[in-house]
Amino acid sequence: MPYCPRCEEDFVGDLSSCPNCGYEFEIDEDESSDENWIVVARIGDKMSADYAKETLESYSIPAVVISESGFLGQAGLNLPSITGKGISKFQIHIPAEYREEAEDILNMILGDAWEKGDLDL
Repeated sequence: MPYCPRCEEDFVGDLSSCPNCGYEFEIDEDESSDENWIVVARIGDKMSADYAKETLESYSIPAVVISESGFLGQAGLNLPSITGKGISKFQIHIPAEYREEAEDILNMILGDAWEKGDLDL
């Protein structure tokens, strides 16, 4: 949440400057790290993808599961991929700085039941 030291007021939203006085807000690097997320893995079934996500989070690695077949994939249905590359899989997205640790964890819990993801967001 941006704060203006001139107006001594907090603002809600993604503002780059104060709407009252024009003061330029500093951008916090931690808040702008959305750009550094990568696809670390592709997994064939929803249950394994959810298990991988929960395990990564237990190691304090933020993770998101995204289905390649859209909404119905989130319901657990393996449909043809919207990318046109065969049966859809579930992508595990994490911040890039955790890639090596996440890959080690995925090898430990899933063995050969996953593919390394090479897609960057």
